[in-house]
Amino acid sequence: MPDARELCDSAIELAEQGRFDEAIQVMNSVIRTDSNNPNIWYNKGLIHYNQEDYIAAVNCFAQAADIEPGFTDALYNKGLALMKIGKYTQAIRVFDAVIRQDPKNRQARVAWKQANGALLSKIAPASPASDIQTRLVKEK
Repeated sequence: MPDARELCDSAIELAEQGRFDEAIQVMNSVIRTDSNNPNIWYNKGLIHYNQEDYIAAVNCFAQAADIEPGFTDALYNKGLALMKIGKYTQAIRVFDAVIRQDPKNRQARVAWKQANGALLSKIAPASPASDIQTRLVKEK
């Protein structure tokens, strides 16, 4: 019987071949035997992310970070997945956590700026200049 590492490697190979559903099935069997391994949850999150199942990816990355709170790669990827589903405020909080743990993390700083920009444009979309009334009105 293959060990958890061999099964995880097998799942990664399946995912690299685009066989995401099979890869997820293998990862689920690995998790049944070793559910407290953050790397397994992280890899499952990557597979979901590549499958564009961003909600499942968020959950897997969160599980990895819950098991190992200093796992900044899991947090960073959770933030990216949150951005993919339009959860910019939550993504900003996640990137803040990454930056607090790893102040030199340039990727997290760039992603934080992108999430902020997306949030601001979502809240107050820029109006085209043609919509702005430029004529001054005098009081009568």
